[in-house]
Parts: sequence; structure tokens; C-alpha cells
Amino acid sequence: MNEKVIRYADVLLMCAEAHALSGNDARARTLTNRVRSRVGLQPLNSSGAALVDAIYRERRMELATEGHRFFDLVRSGRAVEFLGPLGFTANKNEVLPLPQVEIDISNGVIKQNNNY
Repeated sequence: MNEKVIRYADVLLMCAEAHALSGNDARARTLTNRVRSRVGLQPLNSSGAALVDAIYRERRMELATEGHRFFDLVRSGRAVEFLGPLGFTANKNEVLPLPQVEIDISNGVIKQNNNY
């Protein structure tokens, strides 16, 4: 079986990030604080860029070891900052290489991602 599981906390934090980036700080705080209150943490009171950073930090802690961090860093444009010293290359590592077998099956219609 190929089942996908998504956690409610992930949904809340994705929604909070979207609201924060669009300037709706009140809604972003409400959603983030729902996740935080579940484990007895104090509510966030920040706004603007500080709120966005707090949401990213909350995602990092809440979803640790679940495989979200890399994609969060790429999506937010911060991958080079955090992963550059570990070998992350801009304009290459944002996408993964396509399996050669898939390219072969397509008779060359599918092209390999750049820099791979």
C-alpha cells in the first residue's frame, strides 16, 4: 500500500505560514498557537517577519524527523543559507534528479532536471 499521512499540525502550520506571508498576522498567530497550546507552550505574540520566523521554527520543532525541513527550506528560499555549507547548490538541488529509467521509458520526451 502506498498511503500518505499528513498531520493536522502540519496543515495548521502551513496555513499559518500562508496567512503570515500575506499579512494576516492575527490569523497566523491563532493557527500557530493552536499547535503550541496542545503541548502547553506559551502563545506567540510576534508579528511581521518575526512571526514568519517563529512559524518556521515551530515547523522545525513540531515536524522534526518527519522529512519536512528540506522542503520547507527550499520553499522559503533559505536552503542555501542553511544547507550551503553542507553542499547544497543553488539552481540544482532545489529539485531532485529524475530516474534514468523514466527518461528511457519516455523515449527522451522527459528531460533530466538541469545540472544532473
